[in-house]
Amino acid sequence: MNWFVLALISSITLSLREFAVKKAGKNLSSAFMSWGLNFFMFLIILSLNIIFMNYHTITISFVWVLIIAAVLDSLATVLYLWAIKEGDLSKIIPMLCFIPVVQLFVTPVLVHEKLSLIGISGVLVVVFGSYILNMETWDGFLSPIKSISKDKSSMMMLSVACIWGVSSSFHKIGVKQTDALFWGASEIGLIALFLFPFAIWSGKDDFSFPKLKQTLWPAIFSTMTVLSYYAAIGLGPVAYVSSVRRLGVLFSMLIGILIFKEKTKRLSFAGGIIMITGAGIISLFG
Repeated sequence: MNWFVLALISSITLSLREFAVKKAGKNLSSAFMSWGLNFFMFLIILSLNIIFMNYHTITISFVWVLIIAAVLDSLATVLYLWAIKEGDLSKIIPMLCFIPVVQLFVTPVLVHEKLSLIGISGVLVVVFGSYILNMETWDGFLSPIKSISKDKSSMMMLSVACIWGVSSSFHKIGVKQTDALFWGASEIGLIALFLFPFAIWSGKDDFSFPKLKQTLWPAIFSTMTVLSYYAAIGLGPVAYVSSVRRLGVLFSMLIGILIFKEKTKRLSFAGGIIMITGAGIISLFG
């Protein structure tokens, strides 16, 4: 199975995870949902490691990479939740489109990936399409960019994009030193540990087994998302994989239309076509 197929699987399961979160998380705080997701993910992936007797020798280098990745991802998660809670989604969500752009600059330095010019062009096409897909109207095309200096939530979400753009390189280093299963159990377990105090702080009333159980299905989809993503970046360039994963917004949009009966915009179709074109460029010529 090549990296493109794995990245596509990750994008599909990512949209299914968002669907499960929307259905299950209505009565849960964002912090508790995030911790519950990572807690169950850790248990699932740890069980897979035990079943397949998958283990690796721990080195000092691996420990440092693990700590850096977990700290970055935990910080990004907290900022992400804060931005979602306080900000205007139409202004802050487009900021996440810049994750592959950050990776174009970071991965050549941290993991020494060399990308072709046409592959880079495909990444930028996906980013542009993803940005358009989140626009309300052409008149508001630059509104998310303009809001960065004025809106704290937009600045927070841009920071999230930068952090995730950097942490993805450490994911690749960790996967290369071990494998997707072992790295997944190690990093997600540490993230769950880091997020536990935030889950407690968000409200002690959430800590009950019935509420924790509501995070199980989202965690199952999230496990498939993460493992396929880790496997993909172990085989292909991080920026390419991340760009293909952006297609998850198209699947989320489709779920919203078919299941939640949400209305879509003309710009959404235009953005979707552009994103698919960019993904095609990457898969064929990247």
